[in-house]
Amino acid sequence: MPGAKAQPIGALIPAVLRRVEQRHGALFAVQREWRRIVGGRLAAHTKPVGLRRGRLVVAVEGPGEGFLLDYQRPSLLERLKTATKGGVEDIVIRPGRPKDKPSREDAVRH
Repeated sequence: MPGAKAQPIGALIPAVLRRVEQRHGALFAVQREWRRIVGGRLAAHTKPVGLRRGRLVVAVEGPGEGFLLDYQRPSLLERLKTATKGGVEDIVIRPGRPKDKPSREDAVRH
């Protein structure tokens, strides 16, 4: 920008981190607390992957985990609302392997 004074990168980082926290803080809170919210067994096969307009998107490995999330929806929503100060209003269940786990095919290849 013409006339704009260059700033050291270190001076910009706090503002960038505040913006990230504002946009994604509720999702980060859910991801940090997921095991406590849903329990270890279900957390091992599910992962919150997105949050947009109050709708938490959860990837599930199989239909059984999706069924359990759906069955527990009312109590999960209460816990999620508490963890996010009202940031989660609904749960959207999506089939798909949670991305932080290697697939069996990946494990065999490496």
